[in-house]
Amino acid sequence: MQIRNWLLTAVCLLFIFISFTAIQDHSSINEYEKTPLVAIAEKPLLTNEMSDLASLKPIDSMVNRVMRSMRLAGATVAVVKNEKLVYAKGFGYADKEKKEKVEPYHRFRIGSVSKLITAIAILKLVDEGKVGLDDYVFGENGILKGKPYNNIRNRNVYRIKVKHLLNHTAGWSLITYGDPMFIPHKIHKMDKVSYPIEFDDVISFVLKRHLPYKPGTRFDYSNFGYSLLGRIVEELTGEGYEEWVQEEVLEPNGIKDMQIAGSFEKDKAKNEVKYYDYSPDNEQLSFSGTGKKVYKPYGADDIEMLGPAGGWMATSVDLMRVLVLVDGYAKRYKDILSKDLMDKMVNGVGGIRRPLGWRNVKGQHWWRTGTLSGTSALLTRDINGYSWVIIANTTPRRGSFPSTSRWAIREGIKMVKSWPSHDLFEVSE
Repeated sequence: MQIRNWLLTAVCLLFIFISFTAIQDHSSINEYEKTPLVAIAEKPLLTNEMSDLASLKPIDSMVNRVMRSMRLAGATVAVVKNEKLVYAKGFGYADKEKKEKVEPYHRFRIGSVSKLITAIAILKLVDEGKVGLDDYVFGENGILKGKPYNNIRNRNVYRIKVKHLLNHTAGWSLITYGDPMFIPHKIHKMDKVSYPIEFDDVISFVLKRHLPYKPGTRFDYSNFGYSLLGRIVEELTGEGYEEWVQEEVLEPNGIKDMQIAGSFEKDKAKNEVKYYDYSPDNEQLSFSGTGKKVYKPYGADDIEMLGPAGGWMATSVDLMRVLVLVDGYAKRYKDILSKDLMDKMVNGVGGIRRPLGWRNVKGQHWWRTGTLSGTSALLTRDINGYSWVIIANTTPRRGSFPSTSRWAIREGIKMVKSWPSHDLFEVSE
């Protein structure tokens, strides 16, 4: 009797367990049935194969000519037509030693193309009413106050406005001491500050010295001015520059892989390429003050401190996503800035009508170059609805990367007789 009762109890428990499991399994199946397949399966990475079409071979051919003539280790190219990404491809090696080939998902330092990102960030804050182009940068009525902004020797510094930083007319010159963002050893020696040289040290170094020109009267390219714009973003938002740009400008527009690059090879990020410098002076003292010479792409320059002026890292597709937000075409994507600020960004503001963020503008042709040791970049909003970018992980020994690349890619685009109907932006989302 006891055995029979025990068996009966065991059967009942087994039945309850099987029933509960079935309910759980059925519940799980229903949950998956309610979820779109795209949310379960990871989307494929954008690959070279997706642009390996017969009709696009002219672009392949012309880029390969650039690769050979300039002896580039690797490069990435993307082309947009009427705000659709129609071409995205890598060439050569992301890492020559490992024989790793460049794919569209590889990330490159972009040098001064970073200035376009910073200009967009500032102009977005202008659109939001948080700052004005005519707002003063320094002084009691300025944005930046207290240390290290209070050791000002020339009162003309108090006349510097936000627009002067954006269009490189703040009054600083590279003639006397060189570019302050690239002279850590001179700052260490002249101001007797310890290594590593911080941006606050650079600010103090610049502000305690003569301002050669009255603000707004002369164009003089300034990495320092754009690095200060990063500080203005931080002051206005209460967040770090990089984090705010990612959260408020990039990520809401599907750009999730851009970040400030590291300075050393050990800081290499996921899918970041390796950099090569074939110029004669490709060894320099480390910025960190070790007294040792380093291979210039890794340790000669403080890439992180250069951030707002030249420190961003991106894929070619990332940069085309940025470009369609400020290209003025608005075929598929609304410009991120108001019409008034788009006009000021392209045509300039004030007495010296220089573009804001862009390196140069000629009619419908706008472009932004970027150069660092191991980095050569050209971002172009071109005529007739075309836009494109090329970034290399190489400093060539000789030749002009921008002019050679511009000619080659324009010729390649001219020779394409039939464009694909697909939009590779949709694949890379």
